[in-house]
Amino acid sequence: MTNSRTPQSDFALGTLRTTASHTIGIPHLVELLRAVPSHAATDKYREAVVEGNVLGRPTLSGRQRSFRHLRELYFLDPARPEFEALRHFWAIDPSSHPLLAGLLAFTRDEVLRASFAAIADLSVGSGVTSADFTAAVAAQFGNEMSESTLGKTGRNTGACWTQTGHLAGRSKKVRIEVDARPVAIAYAAYLGHLAGGRGLGVLNNPWAQILGLAPGCALEALRDAHTQGLLDLLVAGNVVDVSFPSLGGVA
Repeated sequence: MTNSRTPQSDFALGTLRTTASHTIGIPHLVELLRAVPSHAATDKYREAVVEGNVLGRPTLSGRQRSFRHLRELYFLDPARPEFEALRHFWAIDPSSHPLLAGLLAFTRDEVLRASFAAIADLSVGSGVTSADFTAAVAAQFGNEMSESTLGKTGRNTGACWTQTGHLAGRSKKVRIEVDARPVAIAYAAYLGHLAGGRGLGVLNNPWAQILGLAPGCALEALRDAHTQGLLDLLVAGNVVDVSFPSLGGVA
């Protein structure tokens, strides 16, 4: 994938660097989406965070900052297909919330994307440190960040991948197996569709790697999602059609 828009949509990989200063705040997103109806406008999310203080922040500036970060990473806008789909799948399987949020944050934040290199090929049970994440980010952005910022980024991104379910532990983190259920697979496929993927190509992308899908397992994963009614799948010989009727997308 490249950081460019596709003919099929206005989708683009984000160039945010929110995780250079904060984590992706999945616990906060869970609380916010619990409090705000699924089809609410963006101003309702702002009201909930800033005026209703659903996140329990002690100061106005803290509430405003929390809203800004969540909006950067997750849109909080039903007009955005990425967020509309997130809310659609969010309601179906609460156990997939961490992965759903992680997939969208990964799409939005280029620092988080760079940091995944630290654990992409790490075997289950292997240890990983904040220095490993710092090195992964530095490999791509080292000339653009100070040493102190890189160090904070390493700590933040390690915490992010713990929130998504890729790591366990606090001071000593270890790689664990991701539980990619059909809802997360369907959302990853939809993001792949928005990025221009078609057929099996909807899972031939980094999102599938986030889910821990082994090469050659895309069709099986799509069949599992189809069985759950999360997408439509048609296989005829070498032709594979994937569609998302509930989201208005055909691949």
